[in-house]
Amino acid sequence: MVRPRDSSRPEELEGGADARHKDARKVRAKGKLDVTAIRLVVTPSLRRRLKKPVGRLFLPRQVNGKEFLTILRSSPLVITVGDRVTETMQALGRTPDVQVVDEVERRVRRQAPDVPYVRLFMALNPAGSITFDAVVAIERALAGDKPARVLIQGEEDLLAIPAIVLAPEGSSLFYGQPGQGVVMVTVDARARASAERHMLAMRREQ
Repeated sequence: MVRPRDSSRPEELEGGADARHKDARKVRAKGKLDVTAIRLVVTPSLRRRLKKPVGRLFLPRQVNGKEFLTILRSSPLVITVGDRVTETMQALGRTPDVQVVDEVERRVRRQAPDVPYVRLFMALNPAGSITFDAVVAIERALAGDKPARVLIQGEEDLLAIPAIVLAPEGSSLFYGQPGQGVVMVTVDARARASAERHMLAMRREQ
């Protein structure tokens, strides 16, 4: 995999027709996040709340079903958070427009998903936190050519939260719920407000 030489400057990667989803489009992030120069850290009470899906949970047997596939393939923009779920959406026929991955699955190092992208961003994001670097990387991935990948050094588990805040209205975000299935969030005002409340509940560190 080609990696950016400087994580603060995105490197555009060349890709042919196979590297672009036919419905990919340029979009502008809709939400605003103020996490400049700080790191948001999950609290024990919030961690307990986040064990419940923040969207609709599809069981493994439902992921191949008509309803799930219709939502996936008709969504104007698809965001995935997690290596396995990124591969799953690709296998189901839809290349995620924005892929947030960390090359780790259930705390075990693994190869990066074999899923096409045309731009790559890197960001540091320690476990249990949301960093300014990660938020900026997601925002840039959403704003330019698709598909784009955000490769996290650390852990991406919590990054679905800022992605929901930043994503355009009508986007579909997918992440894996360990041992249960795939969670889908349709980005709208209600989902964004919920995600913002989660971020406000986190502890701020310099």
